[in-house]
Amino acid sequence: MDGRSWCSLDEIAPLSQLRYLILHGLEKVSASLLAKKATISSKGRLSYLRLHCSSDKYMRLTDEIEKQQQQRAIEKVFNNLCPPSCIENLGMKGGYFGRRLPNWMMAPATAAFESLRYLDLDDLPCCTHLPSGLCQLPSLDVLIIKSAPAIKSVGPEFMGSTSLAVGEGGVVAATSAAFPKLRILQLDDLSQWKEWVWEDVTADAMAMPSLECINIDSCKLSRLPPGLANGKRRHALTELNLYGFINLTYVENFPSVVDLDVFDCPKLKRISGLSRLQKIRILRCPNLEVLEGIPALDSMELQDNTMETLPGYLRSVNPRYLDLGCGKKLCESLLSSGSSSEWDKISHIRTRNIYELEDED
Repeated sequence: MDGRSWCSLDEIAPLSQLRYLILHGLEKVSASLLAKKATISSKGRLSYLRLHCSSDKYMRLTDEIEKQQQQRAIEKVFNNLCPPSCIENLGMKGGYFGRRLPNWMMAPATAAFESLRYLDLDDLPCCTHLPSGLCQLPSLDVLIIKSAPAIKSVGPEFMGSTSLAVGEGGVVAATSAAFPKLRILQLDDLSQWKEWVWEDVTADAMAMPSLECINIDSCKLSRLPPGLANGKRRHALTELNLYGFINLTYVENFPSVVDLDVFDCPKLKRISGLSRLQKIRILRCPNLEVLEGIPALDSMELQDNTMETLPGYLRSVNPRYLDLGCGKKLCESLLSSGSSSEWDKISHIRTRNIYELEDED
């Protein structure tokens, strides 16, 4: 149904030719059986599905027993809204308040979704773990996970693990790449996320071999996992965007990355080993001390209105173009003096744009 048409879950059941479906108000479904009656999984032409659920009422509850009952109820409702295997674009929006994501997102059930290319999970206030089955989606191209403040750790089950198969010689280890077609990974506002277990195991098939761009915003990770960098084997990753990492201390050994953003990383001290890097933007990373191993750098943007002096690493980089935003005092000093210790740090850069940033409130 489209945004102008409203009906009950019962009325959806006979609509076998649906291609596009958005369900709102799923928190109001009184029994999981009603969700099952919608027979979503049998709609063989459905390619686009959005499941909207509001957590407003749940979040206002004060009785813990009632909250647990509400969680179990919404989990059962979503378990009965399993998409058909032909689904291509799937989203859960608005505030799904279950602790666990639906069973059909767990292995091995996800193997049935051979056509799913786009998955968007937005606003999961109570979800404590990412589902194990997403890595098995054979065609997944874009994965977006937003606003999941209860997730503290992402373990190896998210990246897939070695499975066992029986061959002529007995039981043997069989491995396949996790997230084999994933190009874009976006993880936003996992505000309590501290640990990402993903080791660089060269003997196994590399997870996310097609990954081109990763965006991570607002988390407590202190490092990026070795499995993501995997400098010797990862060749597709060209864009890395890191925003609001309050504990990150270094970014190293991403030789395929061409475009790097690091914003609001107050503990970041070192960026190195990005041999193909052409463009970098560094915004509000006041403790960055080392920027090296970037011989191909062409364009650099540096912004921080708290800077009293320019960082020393500017002497050792040689971009064609520098875009520099700083506070009033430093800006005036650079623009009025053609010879000073600060000016000497950037005088070798061919083209410069220096401007004053407004004070932050």
